[in-house]
Amino acid sequence: MVKDTPVWYETDLIKDNISRLGGKAVRGVMSAYNSPNIITGKLGLFSLAGYLDNMLEEDERRALIICDDFTQRYANKVIEHLERIDMECKVWAKVLPEVPLYQIEEGAKICEEFKPKVLIAIGGGSVMDASKMVMLKYEKPEENFLMILPIGSLGLRKKVKYLVAIPTTSGTGSEVTYAAVLTDTDRDPPKKIEIMSPDLIPDIAILDVDFVKDMPPFLTMATGLDALAHSVGSYISNWGTPYVDAMNITAIKEVLKYLPRAYKYGAKDLEARAHMQMAVTMAGLGFGNSVPGIDHSLGHSFGKIFGVHHGLSVGLFTPISVDFQSKITDRWMDLCPIFRVEVKDKDREELFKEFMQALKNFIHSLDGPSCVKDLKNPVISKEEYFEKLDLLADYAENDAVTLFSYRTVNPEIFKKIFEYAWDGKTIDF
Repeated sequence: MVKDTPVWYETDLIKDNISRLGGKAVRGVMSAYNSPNIITGKLGLFSLAGYLDNMLEEDERRALIICDDFTQRYANKVIEHLERIDMECKVWAKVLPEVPLYQIEEGAKICEEFKPKVLIAIGGGSVMDASKMVMLKYEKPEENFLMILPIGSLGLRKKVKYLVAIPTTSGTGSEVTYAAVLTDTDRDPPKKIEIMSPDLIPDIAILDVDFVKDMPPFLTMATGLDALAHSVGSYISNWGTPYVDAMNITAIKEVLKYLPRAYKYGAKDLEARAHMQMAVTMAGLGFGNSVPGIDHSLGHSFGKIFGVHHGLSVGLFTPISVDFQSKITDRWMDLCPIFRVEVKDKDREELFKEFMQALKNFIHSLDGPSCVKDLKNPVISKEEYFEKLDLLADYAENDAVTLFSYRTVNPEIFKKIFEYAWDGKTIDF
């Protein structure tokens, strides 16, 4: 692996000091609860146009719409509303999946030419994350992305007044979080990196079911499992507060009830689609104001190295992540009734076994895998998988999420977790 320019959380100084504090102690810096203005329903775009009409001067009415080659089909729907308030709109539809770092420069150059006062992201996690970073690069061209700390302000919103996020998938929660996940293609192999700052939280998030209703079944399942991983991992993490716990618990309940319906019926069940939008946003507020579980450290590593969809990756590693953390916490017990696991008259071992089976059964009910050998898209051979264990462990250990694990982890432990994840073996260490 090439790591000539590490991200701040990969440096030994940071890792050593965080480990001395202990993951839970770091919560002392998490003193603010952050959220954008969230607008739901069919009047979302109408409300957005009315808001911008009142807030922008005539010479500020320029909006850059950022999307990819698929989600650009929704751009005209947004432009129609903005033209009613005399907004000049430009579309940049070049965002690539799992955004490579180098592409942010291209988006910033578009901003330099057009000088938008509003950025509108229409897309999934990649588009929303790209939009956050384009805004950052445009406003702070000399800022070193890799050294941005997740506390304090960068002083953005000097050039761009509003960042608007319109999700077209139901999974990432990026519309309400202060994180952006990009791909460092200068490494061999490429590695996912996280940039975090409160300034990256969108100002407005619009949840309109018309933008998500036509998701295909696989994308519905995979992005939905991402939301489940967010909420379960965050709740189990021991970073809970009453606010965060409420978000995560409600998100889990909504996912369990409505994801199977959305997966099965798609656009024929708009109620399920709408509830999944809200579940994803609540899960985003949950983990965004705490931390996700190490399923994301594992999934970031695994997904990038083997080319597996992010949601499918973290969903796959959710059971084993919970299993690993369960050795030092009982917070998983709170989730048993939600998964319809009877708690009464059972010892801890029996109860946890039933909870784990219920969690896996839910994933399986959506045709999702809970261990690597059962993955069908793509199929990975045991030989190929075990050949990359050291690299998988290294990338997981150098993930931002790992810093805040409530249970101590290191490359050797990650390697063992990956070994057990091949066939879903129960954690016994």
